[in-house]
Amino acid sequence: MATTSCDVAIVGAGLGGCFLALLLRRRGQRVVVIEQGPSIPSAGADFLKPPGLRVLARHGLAELVERHGLRRDLIRYYHDGEPIRECRFPDGGFLIRPYRELVELIYACCAMEGVEFCFDAAIEHVERDGDRIELLTLSDGSRLRADVVVGADGTKSAVRRALDIDQVAMPYDRLLMRVATVPLSASVAQLNRLYFSSGGWLAYLYPLDRDQARVFVGLPPEQDHEVFGRGTTSLPDMLKGFVTDSTDAFASLHAAAWQPIKVSSLRVGAYHRGNAALLGSAAFACHPMTGMGMSYTLYDAEILADVISAAGGDLPLLDKLLQARYEPRRQAHRQLIDYGDALATTFHDRRAYLRAFRADLHIYGDEAAPRTTPALQPI
Repeated sequence: MATTSCDVAIVGAGLGGCFLALLLRRRGQRVVVIEQGPSIPSAGADFLKPPGLRVLARHGLAELVERHGLRRDLIRYYHDGEPIRECRFPDGGFLIRPYRELVELIYACCAMEGVEFCFDAAIEHVERDGDRIELLTLSDGSRLRADVVVGADGTKSAVRRALDIDQVAMPYDRLLMRVATVPLSASVAQLNRLYFSSGGWLAYLYPLDRDQARVFVGLPPEQDHEVFGRGTTSLPDMLKGFVTDSTDAFASLHAAAWQPIKVSSLRVGAYHRGNAALLGSAAFACHPMTGMGMSYTLYDAEILADVISAAGGDLPLLDKLLQARYEPRRQAHRQLIDYGDALATTFHDRRAYLRAFRADLHIYGDEAAPRTTPALQPI
């Protein structure tokens, strides 16, 4: 088949890949996004914290994203049924919007700007010349040559493997996670509540819209089959031991479709090599308890768009700019990963969890926080 060319090839049509494609296309770059699935990915977080919302606002997307989304400014934390702390978000709080809806909005903007998408297109072969990626061969036999390649293709990134970049993945194997979408109850509509137990369980309940709610349950792996392998009739009884102010949601749990979620941290040895760079969970992954993964990815995409545009196809300059402006992001990501590790390993112990909790990272991420942080108020 014929070989086509573009300025930037982005592998992965998730939030980071689509947002980067939009920013680059607006700067006149010819962008092709390659997605191995048949459509936009649907699995991802439902939260955008203040740093991510500010990134979107800088590019005129805030109003579009917030339309039909839910703004919340408070999360209440419980341990063994007792409220222990509240985390309040200033300046309009954070946004809840189903991940697929969010990505579809960015995808629609990309389509209007002329970004080209290739779905059902897995990477079959990557041809390299030293550190430079010369040619991408797709599963349908088509070939793509790009000045710059960005791997935004998740924790099992084909681009990262092709670049021979080392990775260290650490699964959180003492906590199995499951999620379900259920009808919205009054208590969940009122407030986001995150419950922990001394026995190693957690439950997070929050609204998605006016009709539906999301319920996350985490539990020790040895109890997963007992609770979910034989139906979920025992689940409300298990939750009653530590979920107190959200019991009106229990009636909907039996009929819910509970999906398992694989959660692990990921650290890599480098974020770029030659004419290629990594973005999102191809570069780093942290525990979802931090709530910051998507916000960091949006900011990373903004940096990458600046760097790629400034390099203008000059490979030595691209390498210098990536080294100077993008590689330092590893430090911020490392801090967030360590923070997620601390939360995930201490939540069963009330005092240890409260010592590990950092309001600055939870609300502002790696941005400079104001001197007065209106968070983690004792109850």
